[in-house]
Amino acid sequence: MNVLRGVGVPESNILMLLNYKARTLLCKPVRLKEIVEEVKGMGIDSSTTKFLAAVIALTSMSKSTLEKKFDVYRRWGWSDQEIREAFQRYPSCVTASEGKIMAIMDFLVTKMGYHSNLVAKQPSIFSQSLEKRIVPRALFARELLSLGLVSNLTLSALFDTSEKVFVNRFVNIAPELLILYEEKKKSV
Repeated sequence: MNVLRGVGVPESNILMLLNYKARTLLCKPVRLKEIVEEVKGMGIDSSTTKFLAAVIALTSMSKSTLEKKFDVYRRWGWSDQEIREAFQRYPSCVTASEGKIMAIMDFLVTKMGYHSNLVAKQPSIFSQSLEKRIVPRALFARELLSLGLVSNLTLSALFDTSEKVFVNRFVNIAPELLILYEEKKKSV
């Protein structure tokens, strides 16, 4: 806890960490200090909960596991800068398994035609379920685009909105689309 206090993590955030992810503090002190310094060096403000999310993410795996995940992102054309920016936006993007990262990238880039660098700007996608959220919504969005009912859909609008907001925003454009959306959800 002193390591976190030493870089300006507020007591309220330390208490939150103790309540929800106390295991993070079981990391060897030298390793924890390295991780804290690495996260601070990335420019993530130590007074934010995002700082703790980054520390939690990095303490949850070995350096070699983290590097393997970075290699997966690199295989999809991400630069080290894009990986760093994705981590800064959403630290938990490194906690997804290599298989999940590959599956999501394969679907979005290969099957749906999104550019890999666009996905890098929306790393929260890797916390979503491929089968329950990404595939049904992406296929439904493709239908909306082909019918000319929408002209442009951002990844955050598609995947980071709650089910209620998504249905209100996109499905209710035309009531008959609710059936189409339900079919896409079941077909996965």
